[in-house]
Amino acid sequence: MKLRQKAYALAALLYLEFSNRTRRSSLAEKVWEDSSAEQAMTNLRQTLLHTRDVESRHGFRLFEADATEIELNRDLTIDLREIGRIRAATDAADLATLIDLYRGELLAGVDGLGSEFGQWLSLERTRIENQFAIQATEAALRFGGRTGHAALHKLAERLPYSDTVCRATIELLRAEGNEAGARAAYAAFRNRLRHGLGLEPAAETAELIEQEGAAPVGAQPRTPARRSTDIQPDDTIRPSFVPRVVLLPPLQDFKQASIPRHLAPALVEDVTIGLSRLKSVSVIAPHTAWQLDPFSALDEVRSHQIDYAVESRIAPNFTGDGLSLAIRLVRAAGREIVWADKFAFSALSAQERYWDFTNGVARALADSIETAELQRERTQRDANAYSHYLAGRHNLRTFDLPKIRRGRKSLRIAREIEPEQASIESALARSYVVEWVLRAGSDRALLDKAKLHAERAVSIDPNDGTAYRELGRVALFDRDLDLSLAHMSMAADLAPNHADVLADFADTLVHNSDFNSAQEKIDAAIRLNPVPPDEYLWTLGGINFFRGRWEEALRHLSQMRNPEPAFRLMAAAAAMAGQMDLARRYRLQALKLQPDFTTSRWVSRMPQRDPADVDLYIEALRKAGFK
Repeated sequence: MKLRQKAYALAALLYLEFSNRTRRSSLAEKVWEDSSAEQAMTNLRQTLLHTRDVESRHGFRLFEADATEIELNRDLTIDLREIGRIRAATDAADLATLIDLYRGELLAGVDGLGSEFGQWLSLERTRIENQFAIQATEAALRFGGRTGHAALHKLAERLPYSDTVCRATIELLRAEGNEAGARAAYAAFRNRLRHGLGLEPAAETAELIEQEGAAPVGAQPRTPARRSTDIQPDDTIRPSFVPRVVLLPPLQDFKQASIPRHLAPALVEDVTIGLSRLKSVSVIAPHTAWQLDPFSALDEVRSHQIDYAVESRIAPNFTGDGLSLAIRLVRAAGREIVWADKFAFSALSAQERYWDFTNGVARALADSIETAELQRERTQRDANAYSHYLAGRHNLRTFDLPKIRRGRKSLRIAREIEPEQASIESALARSYVVEWVLRAGSDRALLDKAKLHAERAVSIDPNDGTAYRELGRVALFDRDLDLSLAHMSMAADLAPNHADVLADFADTLVHNSDFNSAQEKIDAAIRLNPVPPDEYLWTLGGINFFRGRWEEALRHLSQMRNPEPAFRLMAAAAAMAGQMDLARRYRLQALKLQPDFTTSRWVSRMPQRDPADVDLYIEALRKAGFK
């Protein structure tokens, strides 16, 4: 990195993170995070030495430093300091000057300083842009008239894709009685967004323009422009605005910590599941969230029609020996910070952090009735039990039998400590259902154990939707199709925004030969999990197979990261599509995994409501060469 960029990075950190002054060691550790403490201090000394040469040539002093501390020169004129007084602008010229100071994102072009610095820089860029947009538009509306319009015009040049600026422009024009101008401003902004980013304006902006009469032609909630993607569920316009939120994987710095690495991600996943039972918040499933890069996620989430992102970070707490959990809820469209907080974090405090985390997001986005309902569900839990529960949930995320069993062991320890927790019982039930699937239904006792734990979960908490899901899966694999539908319907009612519940409901509907309803459920699941896991693709393949769409079935199945469980279905679809070489290849791969497979034995286990669907599958399997 160039010397000037390093000096700017030091100055930005001093001003924004340390209120102008800090210890040299603290600053060095932040900037050269991948170096040893000794090397970081050496790098800082060298940077300050070279900066002195630049300062002497240009006649200014950027830093004041002694043997232990370093300070940003408080007499310098810094654009961030000046922009901070934009609300107090006294006249049109002053406002225009302050707006001109914003020339783009903080430290544009600066890179190569490490992941922690990159995360800090990303968060600060979001905060500063958000603060600037809000304060500048407030000043423009306060002045009004020509001054206000001129300021908003400049702001639109600086922030061409800001919904905040667009809404302020609409409000100013409406205050002047210019409804036609307001609609023209919205149309211009919408056109700019569509051509520049492939997006629609935020729902709040569209709703603002609709408040004074009919909506402008084509106005819709924010959606990405249609792209050539493999998964394209039917688009539906939400009848009323339900905010979509994604909880991003937490960034973690464990260089000075002994806390298990799985704990923070498992906590975030558990919070996601907790929020999914709310009807006024639509939560993106962890599988999709885990595919997003936390450093560029705010740009990515907009393409998935996600309104809010929750960013979190686990880092050493420099005021003590523990860790800190920093959380912030950011509006994706305008990068506005809706809620932020920081908490002490450890394995034993994870349960407390669950409620801090969940309630913070719920209070910010859910309606008051549902927030109160979530609060009523709060129970006191043993911290040690919760830590083992998170460890167990972490291992249940994969379809790997050793990990499933390892996860079950952690869950059993949690249950021994705290035997009256529905979430533990439900997770234990899930572990047995997944093992039953992985072992191709070879051990009936696994379903009995799953049913026992799921029923116990329901007896502890009748509102546990995931427990009803496991009861539904057990009933399905037990070939009780009516009972499976009843349980899955209850699960979906209790957890309407739980993507995996909806996806399992879709698979249950496939086995009940209701392919239209199955398509609706899997589409709903994909809207909550836009980067669908293999199970969703497998269900889509089954729906299209039974509808006679062989090529479409193959397209979905071939996108599975691990297509091994679906090789038989792929062979059947290829055979029906007339691709016999492909069918033979998939058949050989399937038989390599399960050499004793026979269609007669498989039919005896297959739960399917319509016998015609069974006949179709048998015909396809035999056409593919299975005996």
